[in-house]
Amino acid sequence: MTSRSARAGRERQRMAGSSTNRASSASSDAASPLRANIEIPPWAKDMMSEIKKANDGITKYREETKTEITRYKEEIEKGRREMMAEMQKWTKSLEESAEARFELLRGEVKLIGDKTSSLANRMNERGKEVDATLNEQSDALIDMETRLKEMEKELLKHKGRNEDLEARSRRNNIRVVGVREGAEAGKKPSEFMAGLLEEKLGLAATPTLDLAHRALGARRDGNVGPPRAFVVRCHYYTEKEEILRKAREMERTPEGRSGNIHIFPDFTQEVNNKRTAFREARGLLRSCTGVRYGLRYPATLVITPEGGQTKTFENPKNAVDYIRKELSPG
Repeated sequence: MTSRSARAGRERQRMAGSSTNRASSASSDAASPLRANIEIPPWAKDMMSEIKKANDGITKYREETKTEITRYKEEIEKGRREMMAEMQKWTKSLEESAEARFELLRGEVKLIGDKTSSLANRMNERGKEVDATLNEQSDALIDMETRLKEMEKELLKHKGRNEDLEARSRRNNIRVVGVREGAEAGKKPSEFMAGLLEEKLGLAATPTLDLAHRALGARRDGNVGPPRAFVVRCHYYTEKEEILRKAREMERTPEGRSGNIHIFPDFTQEVNNKRTAFREARGLLRSCTGVRYGLRYPATLVITPEGGQTKTFENPKNAVDYIRKELSPG
């Protein structure tokens, strides 16, 4: 119902109330004994008729309004019930959807849990396999280390034996350094070296040599470099020792030190390396007066100061420290 209709209704109700009051007053006047014989004018009758019509209209309007209100209430109630039904239906559908999704999620979580558990089991099994493999490998490594140490010991033993065999095979050998390249041309090398040793060392007899040859390497003529050394094998060990003794005696003389040839024992490469490591110490000892020194086979430096106690050194650094501290080389 619009606001205009409401205002019209209120106006009719006000007019109807006023007419009713006037009609009641008129009726009371008519009923009064003093006015019993008074005739009601036509306009009053018309007014009473209008009032009656207005009352009837109001009554009808009230009934229609009541009916409308009832109908509106029924429609509102119906709408409320329908809305509640729809809400319940929607709520139920939402609950069912949520339940379905929850069940799906629960299934996925369970599947993930099963897969995780399976993976964990596989990882545990794999870890056990790896541990077992590592234990086996560790045992194998320990066994290999043990065998390697044994092999190292065996190798060192064989290396020592090989070094000893090589040294024994060179026992009768000497090296002659400083012989000009080509000096032996046209002669047998062993005969040439036998005559050279006899001449240079002043031997009582020509030594018996099994063989003689130049050391391995390219030929060095002119200013290319020092001549290659001669490797000589004596037939008799005593002759070899005599040659070395004579060579040491010759080295002590000015003529020998400034001579063209030098004679040394033919040591193995390892022994030569060990003896070469004492080069600095021997250079310092040459400037020390009254000190006797020498290299004992295979590589032990023996130092005897004048009026002092003999010292032996197998470590070149220790020997150099001792010489600089105790002997004061010039």
